[in-house]
Amino acid sequence: MSKPPLSPCSGFLREQWTELPVSTADVSDQSLVVVGTNVGLGNEAAVHLAQLKPKNLLITSRNEVKCELSKTDVETRSGMTGIESWPLELSSFDSVRSFVDNFEAKGYTVNVLIANGGLSTMKYAKTSDGYETTFQVNYLSTALLSILMLPHLIKTGTPEHASRLVIVSSVVHYMADRLKGADKWSSIIEIINDEAYCTSRQVSSLLEVMFIRELSSRLPTPTLVAVSAVNPGFCHSRLTREVDSNPFLKFSMSILKRLLARTTEMGSRTLVHAAIEPGERERHGHYLSSCKVTEESDYTLSAEGREVSNRLWHETLKILGDIDPRVNTIVSEHLTQDIA
Repeated sequence: MSKPPLSPCSGFLREQWTELPVSTADVSDQSLVVVGTNVGLGNEAAVHLAQLKPKNLLITSRNEVKCELSKTDVETRSGMTGIESWPLELSSFDSVRSFVDNFEAKGYTVNVLIANGGLSTMKYAKTSDGYETTFQVNYLSTALLSILMLPHLIKTGTPEHASRLVIVSSVVHYMADRLKGADKWSSIIEIINDEAYCTSRQVSSLLEVMFIRELSSRLPTPTLVAVSAVNPGFCHSRLTREVDSNPFLKFSMSILKRLLARTTEMGSRTLVHAAIEPGERERHGHYLSSCKVTEESDYTLSAEGREVSNRLWHETLKILGDIDPRVNTIVSEHLTQDIA
């Protein structure tokens, strides 16, 4: 297992300048779903997968207009026709539920789900569901989508080839130190969601890594669904667009990107690698960086981190189960149970 890329710093720099492999696995008999494809990592991952001519490719964007634009772009750049593009707004639980309802009503199947729900914001704002926006988009809605789609992934998995759930996390989870002491909090999610605490890309990335660990530990062995969290690296993407409103931060970020950033296409290769390359069960439950299983942060691996991770899982299920009763059914039928 590789050591984390931020320890030492030279490891991070080495990764940023490493050429990643281009995946060429056969996906001609597979149905793939990629979330968030109008720009950035999701867009590049969708183009790469479309070039491999899967049986079906379903992509999502936040609204109908962006869906049409991303469909046209991915089809034009890849040469694949017949791509489906549906709206999915992760800042709305109803949108997530409607997406899954539509998926089930049409009788679709899925072998791979790339849950690319990335948002980074500098301002505290709540969604209409009452949660801080970054927290809901990057974590709660991504978890809701993952669990609601789990039976469909299980259905297509086989003992020889597990289906895949890939959640896009980040290298910044190593810097998420704001959960220290969270094992003493009365409610982890309540405090994370509070304006006095706020949240960040670092925290939500850590929560995604924890979610994958908890989910993987509850799936049967051998698993029919291989789940992993992936780090695309520091990329030229629109994820940092909110700093544009601050001239100093915009200038600083432009210099940083010029010196260190990968292309978005290069960053997307780890997403695609986890989604389609062989060896999925060796990656199951792990965090990947530069297409390799990499050790998670010290906090994640600590006794406190494991306790927080377990409590976070149960708090998350309580919230998601109240949002959609299918969550409780899926957990009961497909995951092993433990004591909260």
